[in-house]
Amino acid sequence: MEIRRFFADPNDISSDEVILSGDEFSHMTRVLRYKEGYKAVILASDGKERHCTVQKIEKDRALLHIDSIIQVDKKNASITLFAGDLKNNKLDFVIQKAVELGIDRVVPFVSDNCAEKKFSKDRGERIALEAAKQCGAVYLSEVEDIISFDEVIKRIPNFDQALFAYEFERKYPISKAAKGKNIAIIVGPEGGFSKDEARRAAEAGAKTVTLGRRILRAETASIVAAALVLNSLGELDYE
Repeated sequence: MEIRRFFADPNDISSDEVILSGDEFSHMTRVLRYKEGYKAVILASDGKERHCTVQKIEKDRALLHIDSIIQVDKKNASITLFAGDLKNNKLDFVIQKAVELGIDRVVPFVSDNCAEKKFSKDRGERIALEAAKQCGAVYLSEVEDIISFDEVIKRIPNFDQALFAYEFERKYPISKAAKGKNIAIIVGPEGGFSKDEARRAAEAGAKTVTLGRRILRAETASIVAAALVLNSLGELDYE
């Protein structure tokens, strides 16, 4: 039988045991029909694979013994992607690819030029979880509920650096701008940012950057920005 991967709450993991509950427990027992003695890989978004054996299945949880632990990946920087809401569920694509790249957090927002103003956090979390399992990720990107652009502005000072992708910027490429351990990337919707939004972001401390001379779709821009920042920080390299 194929050994499946499951994400557990870090608080439910001890030195030699894992308690799996909630949706992941339901998926394990009701969908995959796991039984006692089956093998599983447990993940806790800490870069480690915990290879386990199911010891006991109870009504609402499973107890697994940790047989071995392998450190697969290690992050040296935390990246939050603030992404303008997009039409036709295109933000699904952004979340999926952000997970594959290893972005820590995706935060959708509504700004002046957003044509879409609704977002389902539950759907976003399901997409993130599915993407993490499909690509064998050991980190699960957090997906937040949608916020206003005002809230994005308020959160800029919380980061070592906030990179504001602006189509009218020509001087500062994002590939050379990233510095620090806690970085925000802010990418707008299909219509881009207004001049007032760009001004407010700069006043709040964000660094206005360009993604280059190519014209990119909004969903592409988010992934290109994330990849360029991660690459410049060495987060895509082998140690």
